[in-house]
Amino acid sequence: MKKRIALLISLFTFLITGTVLAAGYAWNDHAAPYDFLFGNHIDTHQQSKVTGNGRLNGFLYNVFIGDEVNGVPVAKHGDCTVQAEECTVGWQLHGVAIQATLLDKPEGDHPLWCVDAKDIPRQRGFSHFHWLGAPEHAGHLQIGEVYDGYLLKLTARAQFFFEHHGGFLVTPRIDTETHANIVTDCAN
Repeated sequence: MKKRIALLISLFTFLITGTVLAAGYAWNDHAAPYDFLFGNHIDTHQQSKVTGNGRLNGFLYNVFIGDEVNGVPVAKHGDCTVQAEECTVGWQLHGVAIQATLLDKPEGDHPLWCVDAKDIPRQRGFSHFHWLGAPEHAGHLQIGEVYDGYLLKLTARAQFFFEHHGGFLVTPRIDTETHANIVTDCAN
């Protein structure tokens, strides 16, 4: 009987955990355990934690704006610190701490970063660098400067049209397009 109860409890825990992971993690304004902060604007739409091995794990959030493109709902990054009830997980994120050199700040796009190829994990999908600390927004970053940050791998949780830097159809899989902003061939 005790084994049967233990098995039922284990099964129930597995089902609850699986449901939470499938739905993502509700916005909780960086409360533990997802209490890591980059210290700039990305914190309005990300929640993550640093794991024991120094890696970053967490979520990147969207707000659905009520529009559709070919029947697919449209989302954008919102300010979850203000719109908490409207924020949903768009991507699960994984990150590794690295340094990158800012190469360019194209108008209407992510900053372009040079990263050392040896710093990119062999696992596919690490395509977005985000700096730590100041400045608050990319417009105040200095070209040619080296910044500490995280190289991120984003895995989309659902299908949606992402209204961001031109717009992208996102499907549930590793996403190397919507936030791509790194190069490894940085010769001047």
